[in-house]
Amino acid sequence: MWARVAVAGVTGVLLVGGCAADRELADRDSIRQFEVSAWDPSDAHPCDLVSDPTARELRILDQEGSGSAQSDANCFYTNRVDASVDVRVETHEERDAVAGVIEAAFSGREGQTYVHVEGYPGVTTQFPDSCNLSVAVSDDHSVYVQVSADEACERAVEVARVVVAHASAG
Repeated sequence: MWARVAVAGVTGVLLVGGCAADRELADRDSIRQFEVSAWDPSDAHPCDLVSDPTARELRILDQEGSGSAQSDANCFYTNRVDASVDVRVETHEERDAVAGVIEAAFSGREGQTYVHVEGYPGVTTQFPDSCNLSVAVSDDHSVYVQVSADEACERAVEVARVVVAHASAG
């Protein structure tokens, strides 16, 4: 049996099936409750999660540029005109990644919206001309995408979808 849950923002409607539908979206606290496979994004450097050719297709990297490792946990992309993107992998030890995303998404704070990225729970925080997106991909890991550009939250979700697709393919 499928339950429909309306989701505000860029994603439309999220379909949730099986046992996960028995628990309200705002009450979920484990990646198992989203019927997706947990994965550890720290197995690869963030610059490997979004290849340079893909970053060019997304218009977040100029033709001569490449993703720039800023640390072991993040990669920076810029098209030098109107977009910059930071992709970061976060490991959560003190607080569960899913619970943190869900709490933020349903806190009622202005500018925060629940989104799902290929089934994974996320929250966008929108600012003028920028957006932060955190997507829980396991109980211990999240992918963080920070975008400065027009339609920043839509672009952040688009980048996160590429990251999730990369993980699914590998």
